[in-house]
Formats: sequence, C-alpha cells, structure tokens
Amino acid sequence: MMALFFLLAFLLSCLFTFFIRQYALHKSLLDIPNHRSSHAVATPRGGGLSVVIVFLIFMIALQLFDLIQLAANQLNSIILASLLVAGIGFWDDHQHIAARWRFSVHLLAILIVLLLLPKLPSIPLLGFSLNLSFFGFIFYSVSLVWLLNLYNFMDGIDGIASLETISVSLGAALLLFIQGDHNWSVLLVLLAVTVAGFMVWNWPHAKIFMGDACSGFLGLILGIFALMTTLGGLINLWSWLILLAVFITDASFTLITRFLGGERWYEAHCSHAYQNYARQLSQQFETQALDSTKARTKAHKQIDLSLVIINIFWLLPLAAIASFYPFWGLFISIIAFAPLVFIAKQLKAGQAE
Repeated sequence: MMALFFLLAFLLSCLFTFFIRQYALHKSLLDIPNHRSSHAVATPRGGGLSVVIVFLIFMIALQLFDLIQLAANQLNSIILASLLVAGIGFWDDHQHIAARWRFSVHLLAILIVLLLLPKLPSIPLLGFSLNLSFFGFIFYSVSLVWLLNLYNFMDGIDGIASLETISVSLGAALLLFIQGDHNWSVLLVLLAVTVAGFMVWNWPHAKIFMGDACSGFLGLILGIFALMTTLGGLINLWSWLILLAVFITDASFTLITRFLGGERWYEAHCSHAYQNYARQLSQQFETQALDSTKARTKAHKQIDLSLVIINIFWLLPLAAIASFYPFWGLFISIIAFAPLVFIAKQLKAGQAE
C-alpha cells in the first residue's frame, strides 16, 4: 500500500511538472539568462509547484487512510505554512514581489509553526539540555527564515536543490526508521519521491526550473521536520544541522564573506561556492572542445554528483553518530563542517565576480 502511494506521488509530480511547464511556456514565465545566470537559454520556471501540491495532497491522504498519525496541530501548521510560502513564491514567479512582503509572509508562516508547537525543542549540549526559553523563539524564527531563504539562494544550477532535498530527506528518514519512527520517516520518503518526480524535468540540462514557489517550501518543510522530530525525541538538532551542512555552509560562508568585504550582501549575485565551481568546470570542459551548453550541463552534473557523495558518505555517517551520541553532537558538527568551510574558502565563496 505504501509503495503504491510513493509510486503515484512520483508519477503525479512528474505529470504535474509537465503541465506547469506548458503553462509557463504559454504565459512566458521564463528565466531569462543574465550575467549572474548559470544557464544559457531562456527556461520556464515555477515547476516546483508540483512538489508542493502533490506532497500536501498525499500527506493528507496518508493521514485519512491511517497510514500515518499526525496530531491536528502538526498537520495544520504544515499545511498553512506551506501554502503561505508556496503561494507568495508562485506569485513572485509571475511578477516581482517586494522583499518586505515576501519576508512578512515567510515570517507569518514561521510564527504559525512555532506557535502551534506544544513547546520549543531544547538543544543537547555536553550532556545538558539547553532550554532557550523566550530567546528560543527568536533563535528558531531566525533559523527557519535563514533556512527558507538559503534554499532559494542555493537553487542556482540544474538539479542541485532537488538532489539536496532527496539525499537529506532519505538520510533523515533512515535515521528516524532506525529509531523506530514511522510517521516522519514516511513523510520524508514522500517528500523525496515527490521531488524526484519533478527532477525528471530538472535534471541537467533542465527543461524547467523549480522557482520560488518550491525552493522556499523545501527549506521550510525540512526546518519543520527538524523541529517536530527533535521535539519528539526521535533525532536531535545536531543531526539535522549536519545533514544540511552543504547548503548551510555555502550560503552562510558566502553571506559573511560578502558582508565583511563591504559588498552589498543583500543584492543578487553569483558568487556562491557551487556557482564559482560551476564556472570553473564549464571553462575547463569548453577547452575539451565542448560547446558552452554541453560544458555547463556536464559541470552541473559533476557538482550534483559531488553533493550526493558528500551527503551520503561524509555527512550521513556523522549525523548518525550525533544521533546516537548527542553528548558529542557539537564536536561532531565541527568535524562535519570543517572541510566544507575549507572547500568554500578554496572556491572563493562570496568574493566579487
């Protein structure tokens, strides 16, 4: 029964993405290349809306068929927050929305999530359980806002945001399954197969881009899962931090570097580590007699593969150790992040193009 649900979710996500692509072409919702772009041809955007629609429909169906059992406040907060973030994102995909309005909606969605939680998760730290009290509300609000937005920042080459979501979701699902969880591991697998359906069209060379409707949703939903599974005592925040380390490191290192370098850090740019690496690889492949489109596609595939390898063979084992031994969570996180920070520095993340 569960396998059938997952198969249908994959197929519908793939099908809905096709229809959204046709809609985007009809409405001329195209991402036009500019000097910051990692693509060379105008490409439809907003295809990730299929992920949001299919995921929410199947999550509700799983609940109705008693295949998962979520509390009413959990289900309601996921649905309301997801619709708000995806809605403002889809609107922004059609016409530019001022940053203050996007931020206001994002903050409202996050406040709904936090206010519907029975309490805020504490942080395991060297054998103690650190309860941030009121400051925890501020801490988790800022963290979710940053996670939501960094996912948008990191969605800059074909397939990268999709593969990050799939590998992180399946990794977290495995850790939760080992701990005897059913509800959240099922939802994480559902998220992974739904994104996989979209990725059929987003794999390099992408036929459609995810768009803000989905990138913000993915950052938010993973943050929600992190809070709720941590609160349930199934996994700790250190494990989630480690699983998401690639995106967190690149986005954060880039922002800090731009800020310290006197750049207008709030403006759009293309100086993330993965973007710099994509340009380097593209130039390298062009010297091998490949045309620019094939060179870009090959570069994107190589970066995507590198991301999956890091997530599976480096971050997942460390996240598992942090889950089983929360006392050492801080030190294991430092070990996990250290080489990623080094790579970001070597790739000159945040430096002016």
